[in-house]
Amino acid sequence: MKLALGYQTFWEAAHKNYPDQLRPNGLLDQGGMFDVINNVVNADHSDRFAKPSERLWRWSINPWIADTRFTKVGALGKTYRGLILLKTPFDLALYPRLIWELQPRTILELGSYQGGSGLWFADNMSVLCENPGEVHSFDLHTKCVHETARKHPLLTFHQVDLSNVSNFDENLLMSLPHPWLVIDDAHVQIFPMFSYLNNLLVSGDYYVIEDDPARVNRGIIDGFQLIEDSGFLIDTYYTDAFGTNVTCAPNAWLRKS
Repeated sequence: MKLALGYQTFWEAAHKNYPDQLRPNGLLDQGGMFDVINNVVNADHSDRFAKPSERLWRWSINPWIADTRFTKVGALGKTYRGLILLKTPFDLALYPRLIWELQPRTILELGSYQGGSGLWFADNMSVLCENPGEVHSFDLHTKCVHETARKHPLLTFHQVDLSNVSNFDENLLMSLPHPWLVIDDAHVQIFPMFSYLNNLLVSGDYYVIEDDPARVNRGIIDGFQLIEDSGFLIDTYYTDAFGTNVTCAPNAWLRKS
């Protein structure tokens, strides 16, 4: 497991060179650190991936209000390189972890806004991927995208009306290498969009649906049955990293089997 490499190396080096410091209150005993190491090293255990129908929709805390305790703007006031970045602090920690683990060759972002998140994804890909690919961001209102984001060599913006999947350039999509990481932050026809892109996804690709699953209405529940029937599992390593569903995509960090 790519995520565990650093933890495993530390564990082996500590045992070999500083066994006395592994005891309680030793310099290498960081208050439960070894439980954390064990959790990460064994993160591929069988219950990491779950069927949507087996998961509850509760969450430990609402991530969108978690950082409003000391500010009135919270996640809505976040910026990256001067551009608006509408992500919770939890998801800002989770995505780099997934990018490192997955090593995506293509990131598809549905919903561009000002281009801040696309820029952030492209920068993360350029740093974390051994063979950086491309980020493609799709939105109808691309005149709002800032020039700073447009200049990134790994990032391309496409003006597309996402209310109808037939507006996609399917030849473009079919040419893009896998693994894919798809982030739906457009909130437009999310399940028709999923059904369309699912036909292009391969085993191991990830699909993250932001915000909409938090509504937990009949449409969401029925849509997630479609997701389950399509062979996707919830990666609880991401949904539950900071507590149950402490993410803007509750039950919606999805991996194709």
